[in-house]
Amino acid sequence: MMWMTHLDHLPTRSRIAIWAVNIVDSCCVCNVYMESRDHLFLRCAFSESIWLLVLKRLGYKPVRFHTWTAFMDWMGSKDTICPTSLRRVAAQATVYSLWWERNNRLHNSVSTPVASTFKKIDRFVRNIITARRDRKKFRTLMSQWLKYE
Repeated sequence: MMWMTHLDHLPTRSRIAIWAVNIVDSCCVCNVYMESRDHLFLRCAFSESIWLLVLKRLGYKPVRFHTWTAFMDWMGSKDTICPTSLRRVAAQATVYSLWWERNNRLHNSVSTPVASTFKKIDRFVRNIITARRDRKKFRTLMSQWLKYE
């Protein structure tokens, strides 16, 4: 999923509009802006709210990613605040959850509140860390993930 997102190959409405005639290209989540990868995952008000919670949990001050390139640079960078592997796990869980929310709204007309979506992301991250707890990189990640709870 993350690879498809990185390559911008997910069927967002802006991409589908290129192939089809008379399709609504507004975001399924906010219904305001055109639904592109960068908007859906980084700039949509719902996504921004989710990222604020995820970044806070990772120990970062609020940051807004304006481009996918800036997001990828952040995800791969090294710093003293958070291990790169935890950033990547959290980012993958967040991207997956945002795409799931988009599809749930589009296909089922059901929206999930920000708090519930973040709770799902939290559960994904905990499960990923727990499943890999015997690996050297993952041994301390749970305490890091819970540090700013």
